[in-house]
Amino acid sequence: MRCVYSDYKDLREKYGHIISPLSNSLKSQAEEFYYQKIGGYAVSAITNLPNEILIDDVVLNTMSDLDRIKAYHPVEMPTPYKYAAYIGFWWQRSKPFSCKLYDYTKFPERKALDPFFMDLCMSMNELFITEVMLSFIQKRSTSDPCKDQTNMFCSTDLQDSLHYFLQYRHYTAQELELFLKGLNTCPLTM
Repeated sequence: MRCVYSDYKDLREKYGHIISPLSNSLKSQAEEFYYQKIGGYAVSAITNLPNEILIDDVVLNTMSDLDRIKAYHPVEMPTPYKYAAYIGFWWQRSKPFSCKLYDYTKFPERKALDPFFMDLCMSMNELFITEVMLSFIQKRSTSDPCKDQTNMFCSTDLQDSLHYFLQYRHYTAQELELFLKGLNTCPLTM
């Protein structure tokens, strides 16, 4: 077991003004997500309530990593991409949402045959954190040349791409940061 910030006391003193609001925000968003429906299925019927202890762990590990980056690199403040990437990376590691259904015999017969339902059961964490990460990096202004719909991917394409990346790819937080930057890049017109 690692002991870098075993009690996180120094980290909490240094970044308490960020840790508490971020943790509360993620818990609030996770609870709101819990009461939504996706494709006609209630999230609350598929997953347990989000584990608040694991959400706190996500925030503390994120802040620990960002603090370490600031200590060794000339970074005053992390970019929204870096911030989102580390939160997403640690969310994926901790997985605060857990599936209620643990045995195929517990599934209603029609749901066990529904690939969409089965995918929901296995990807609640990815679905949730995709939205959170995209909200961190969305910074479009009215003067943004990417606002022209002919040059911009639609929002669902971005969500699908990020969700797929989170669910099926192996990655580091740095690779996730680069992926997020790529998602938010204005396509070049030739």
